[in-house]
Amino acid sequence: MNGNGARCSWRAKLWMLAVAMVLGIVSVSGTAKRVSAEGEPGGGLGSDRLWVNAALRQPPGNRAGSNPRSGWALRYERIGNRPGCVVVPFGGAAPPIRPWFGRDNNPVAAVVMLVNRANPADRRVVGRGCLGNGELVQAPTREEMLAALDQDLLALPQVNSSPGNRGLTGMESWFWTTSNGHAEAAINIRGFVVEATADAKFHWATGDGGVYETGAGGSQRNPAVRHIYNSKSSGTGYGVTLDMIWAGEYNWFGFGDAGAGQLGPVTRSGTRSYPVNEVRSVLQ
Repeated sequence: MNGNGARCSWRAKLWMLAVAMVLGIVSVSGTAKRVSAEGEPGGGLGSDRLWVNAALRQPPGNRAGSNPRSGWALRYERIGNRPGCVVVPFGGAAPPIRPWFGRDNNPVAAVVMLVNRANPADRRVVGRGCLGNGELVQAPTREEMLAALDQDLLALPQVNSSPGNRGLTGMESWFWTTSNGHAEAAINIRGFVVEATADAKFHWATGDGGVYETGAGGSQRNPAVRHIYNSKSSGTGYGVTLDMIWAGEYNWFGFGDAGAGQLGPVTRSGTRSYPVNEVRSVLQ
């Protein structure tokens, strides 16, 4: 090779290394660095667009201990179909994870990354892969978990009272709801087993300025709120409102991978009209 050819070869290598370093993908030693969404070509990274490889289970040595929800997992951000896609593992690829990059010229291009299962926002891009159609399956999202709970379990709360029809000034009015403030769901999404749980805090407003927070919905015998109205109501009565503020977590398992996340807070509100009459003493 002549001198000009050698210089061109070195310039090309230096240019490729410079590009990789600017993108924050590799260090000089070839170790993957954490990257931000803004720095990744192809539209950026988002927690609602993670995929897993349905054709391969997780490679060995990627989990901490025996807990599949801890340690690092290999996942993808799908870029789209790109004819002539080229596999580009940054800094090389260890033999155990090389199959996860797929093969050159497969139609589906994807960013290949290591994801911290305990904190999915912590990601390290390790290259670009080329997959076959149907190999990538989108991991369950927080929105899907919340929808599964919300559909049947997070209904609008109903406010019950005693006295049932109207209260009296100077006398205790009792309020409760039939919900116990706990919801669970177990569903299957695209082949993933998903478990979600949520618990609620109860925030009551009696309509005359009274505010209460309780850890349970109460019952007719043991009401959540005992309140005394000092003034009669006007119009149709006081508006008694119960806000149930739900929060929880979800876990999913499938295709040799697993993950977890937080749900909520989500508020569901119920209101009822509660007339209050004034009690007047009569002198004999």
